[in-house]
Amino acid sequence: MKTPYMLSNLISDLGLTVITDIYQDLPVSRGYCCDMLSWAMSRLDGETCWFTILNSINVIAVASLAGCPIVVLTENVIMGEEVLEKAKDENICICMSEESTFDAAARLADAFKNHS
Repeated sequence: MKTPYMLSNLISDLGLTVITDIYQDLPVSRGYCCDMLSWAMSRLDGETCWFTILNSINVIAVASLAGCPIVVLTENVIMGEEVLEKAKDENICICMSEESTFDAAARLADAFKNHS
């Protein structure tokens, strides 16, 4: 039986910078790329890694409502401190990647394929 791919695997495999210092090491089974909040809200779930360039408090609200455990800000996008504090309150891991959304998501797809 295959072991679940965990949030810690994702962070390590993609070389992400963790911006929030707390998170639960939950299973991640898919990635989703979207910069439209209402669209993302209906497609995220508790095992999705959300890749986006959006950095507002509404990102945290959508992730929280959907139960999404991790948001990866691509292209070195930065979140404000008050937004990061809300993410911590909601136990949402916020990470940053210098890669484009496409490249970061493609690396996650490769990591899923290579995970044993």
